[in-house]
Amino acid sequence: MFTIDLDQYRLVDLSPVIEPPGTDDRPLEVSVGRLADDSFKMDISRLHTHVGTHVEAPAHFYEDGKVITDMPLEDFFGPAVLLSIDEPADRLVTGEILEREVGDIVQPGHILLCRNGMPETRTDVEAMPLLTPDAARWMVDRQIKLVGTDCWFPMGPGIPACRELHDILMSQDICIVERVVLDDLHQREFFFMTLPVAFALDSGFARAIALEKR
Repeated sequence: MFTIDLDQYRLVDLSPVIEPPGTDDRPLEVSVGRLADDSFKMDISRLHTHVGTHVEAPAHFYEDGKVITDMPLEDFFGPAVLLSIDEPADRLVTGEILEREVGDIVQPGHILLCRNGMPETRTDVEAMPLLTPDAARWMVDRQIKLVGTDCWFPMGPGIPACRELHDILMSQDICIVERVVLDDLHQREFFFMTLPVAFALDSGFARAIALEKR
C-alpha cells in the first residue's frame, strides 16, 4: 500500500483563497442557482481563466498552441527547486543569477518556482524581481519542465521582453504556473504538484501544494 508519512513531510498549501469580485481585468462573478426541486444550491460562476493559481499552456501565447488538456499530467508534478530573490541587486533575473543560486541542484525534469524574497518591494512594481528572456533560455538549456512564480514576481522587463520570455518557454512546451504562494516554504528542494482542471483552454485553474521534508 502506498502511503506518505506526514510525520516526515510537511504538506504546504501554495494557493491563495479567491473570492468575488476578482479584479477589473480578471473578473470573478458568482450568482446562485438551484437544482432539482430547489433543494440544492449551485453557484454559477463567470470568471477569467487566469484567476487565482492557474497554469498557462502554449495556447496562451500561440494561436494554434497546445491547450491544457494537450499537456501530459507528468508536467505538473515532480521534484521542485525554490529560487528566492532576496537582494535588490538581483532584481533582473538572468541566467547567470539562476546558475549562481540554483545551478548546483537543478536537474533535467525539475520544476523551478520563483519567489520574491523582498516583502518591502511587493507594493512597488518597479522594484519587484523580474524573470528575463536570458533566464528563460537558461531554463530551456537546463531542461526545466515547469516554471512557477509567486504573486509578486512578474516577467519582463516590459511587454516585448515578456513576450520573448513566453516564446522561449512555450515553444518548448514549458508551461507557466502563476500566483503560487511561496512564503511558507522552508527548504530549497521539495515535491510540487499543481494539477490544472481539464479545460481544453489556454489556461486551467489549479490547486498548488508542496511536500517538504520536516
